[in-house]
Amino acid sequence: MISPYTINQACPDCGGKGWIERKCLNPDEARVCPHCNGSGLTPLEKECPSCHGSGQIETRTVERQSCAKCYGSGRYPPPEDM
Repeated sequence: MISPYTINQACPDCGGKGWIERKCLNPDEARVCPHCNGSGLTPLEKECPSCHGSGQIETRTVERQSCAKCYGSGRYPPPEDM
């Protein structure tokens, strides 16, 4: 039986991409809800399902960070020359 640590395979943490996406909410960068134009209400005067009545939607940023498990190579174990 071959040990999984002797075969250079796709990294289990990043799926072989070499990076991991970190999605962060930025509540201080909220923008006007496009579904209710900032009113918080639908045309039938019900609470907007998108912004939940606040009139604003939080923006999200996506950052790519190098995978800590494979050091950005996408392979595990990482190549020895890294």
